[in-house]
Formats: sequence, structure tokens, C-alpha cells
Amino acid sequence: MVRSISVSLLLAFCFVTSCGQTPVGKKLIDEINTAKVKARHLSDEGERKQDEAREKGEKGDKAAHDKLMKEAAKIYEQASDTLQKAAANAKELAKLQSPPWYEEYFGLQARLLDNLANLAAGAHDELLARNNGTPSEAQVQLWKDQLNRILEENEELRKQIASIESRQGVVLIKE
Repeated sequence: MVRSISVSLLLAFCFVTSCGQTPVGKKLIDEINTAKVKARHLSDEGERKQDEAREKGEKGDKAAHDKLMKEAAKIYEQASDTLQKAAANAKELAKLQSPPWYEEYFGLQARLLDNLANLAAGAHDELLARNNGTPSEAQVQLWKDQLNRILEENEELRKQIASIESRQGVVLIKE
């Protein structure tokens, strides 16, 4: 009897800590994790299209190059949209009152996801701009500055998120 109570308590604890406590919370967490995987696959596909475009460009096939670059830009736009939806879900989770650490954890996750969406949107914009001509030095510098700012901020956000996960003993959003 004691063993069955211990097992029941352990299962209940695991459910509460890993499932977001509510069916709505679990659903949103699952959607965020699915969106991150989808965005990662889209980003990989965008990189493959860019590589393919470079090869076509090196062979002098400008039409194929331009078409592939536009396709890559569209793929990054899809990744950005996917990450923006995930960020909106994280913002919803940050509004939950229980457990108390959700507000901070999902607030940080929302900021990270917004930044990732901005990186994908930036890749979209840069590809289209480069496909339409050579960007100015000022534009290239602005892109580099934005990229560095976002990467630095993401590093700090990841550290804060890892700290909360360590403290709580649970990882809800997969990297």
C-alpha cells in the first residue's frame, strides 16, 4: 500500500512538473516545441536553397539563382511566422498564475522566440535586398549590428532560462 501511494505521488509530481499543469498549458508548450522544430527545419531548408542558388550563380545561371534566392527568402519568412506564433503562445503561458515561475520563464522564452523570429525575418529581408542588387555599406553594417545585438541578447536569455530550468528541475521548452 505504501509503495502504491509512493508511485502515485511520484507520477502526480511528474505530471505537474512536466505537463504545464493544465491541458491548455500543455497544449501551448507542445505547440511551442513543435514550432521550434518546424522553424529549425525551415531554416535548414532555406540554407540548402541558398547553397543551391550559389552553385547556380557560380555556373552563370542567373535566372535559377534568383529563383532559388526568392524561394529561400520565402522559407525564412515562413520560419519567422512560425516563431512569432510560438512567441505568442509563450506570452499566453506567462500570464498563467500557477506555478509562480511561469511568468518569468515564459516571458524569457517569448523574448527569445521573438528574437529568433526577427533573425529569420532579417534573413528574408537581406536575401531579397541582395537579390535585387548590392546593398550599401551602411545597410550591411546595420544588419551586422542587429545580428550581433540579437545574438548577445539570446545568449543572456538562454542563461536565464537555463537557470530557471535548473532551479525548477524541469525543461519545458526544448532547445
